[in-house]
Amino acid sequence: MEKHIYDEKNGLSYTLHGDYYLPDLALNEEEPIYGKYGMLRKQFLKEHRLAKYQYLLLTGREILYV
Repeated sequence: MEKHIYDEKNGLSYTLHGDYYLPDLALNEEEPIYGKYGMLRKQFLKEHRLAKYQYLLLTGREILYV
């Protein structure tokens, strides 16, 4: 079995780990830059709407635009 493969249908490359091919994914690690009101909204969500704040973090959505 090949160590690395490329699927032309979806444009992803895969690496063999044990018996399985796992996709080679990269996350965007940049922290967004918030202004004054963005930081206030983020702090409000942390303190008063913790479930919504955690949902936004886990889904990778912007905190400002919800």
